[in-house]
Amino acid sequence: MARKTGQIVGRGRHRWLVRVYVGRDRETRKRRYHNRIVRGPVRHAQTYLNKVLREHDLGRQVDGAEVSLDEYLDRWLETAAKPRLREKSYRSYESLLRRYVRPSLGGRNLEAICPLDIQAVYQQLVERDLSARTVRYTHSVLRSAMRQAIRWRLLAEDPTNGAQLPRQRRREMRVLSAERSRSFLESALKTLYGPVFAVALTTAARPSEYLALKWQDINWERGTVSVARTLEKVSGGWRFAETKRTRSRRVIRLQEWVLELLRDLCYWVGAGDQRKELGADRAGT
Repeated sequence: MARKTGQIVGRGRHRWLVRVYVGRDRETRKRRYHNRIVRGPVRHAQTYLNKVLREHDLGRQVDGAEVSLDEYLDRWLETAAKPRLREKSYRSYESLLRRYVRPSLGGRNLEAICPLDIQAVYQQLVERDLSARTVRYTHSVLRSAMRQAIRWRLLAEDPTNGAQLPRQRRREMRVLSAERSRSFLESALKTLYGPVFAVALTTAARPSEYLALKWQDINWERGTVSVARTLEKVSGGWRFAETKRTRSRRVIRLQEWVLELLRDLCYWVGAGDQRKELGADRAGT
């Protein structure tokens, strides 16, 4: 079988059409071609042509020209992203792509998207005064989608490679001073949510962690609390979920006054076996 050959055709200054014959359509029997516009010196076009020909030599088909970016992202989100992501992360992926990528590139053929197109999208986000963190997160999601396209043999190369991203400035963490913490707690402890704020301020746990604590997570004898789950928002309400990372599961020592505060709360609101245990302790004292 003869080696498949391709063409490089000039399409303007530093703009080249790479064209490769990829066989005939199974139904119509019409000849099919893989077409890609490459910008830059002609050697860039030759490098891309060599890569496509190598894919064919290995028996791999590049079919991205027949799929729009919107169609591909729908398929990627449903079959590759959704099964491995938590619902909150999945909704974040879907939102970023819908708001920042699809409006500019969604209707384009997947195979026709080049690095310059990707860079233009990021530049638009910067000009809209979106944070560097948002631009970088969008890039991370789109890069993940494009790499999967290569594994699915829809692309021969990743168009997100080489993208210039805005520098992310590290914001200095601001914390309450000891004096302000005491002042805040004096007011907070007079409210129904005082114990919650006491745990929040003294454990440094995330809101999703300390709001997911249960009475069973407290070891009264050792004076500790175990972070074993998180609370996350889903469509229709809230639900408990596993921690995002294994190392997030940890044991935190409670300050004695916080432990006593929780002990009183547990006894008066009632918490099943926990209340019985504390009630027996109090009866014996």
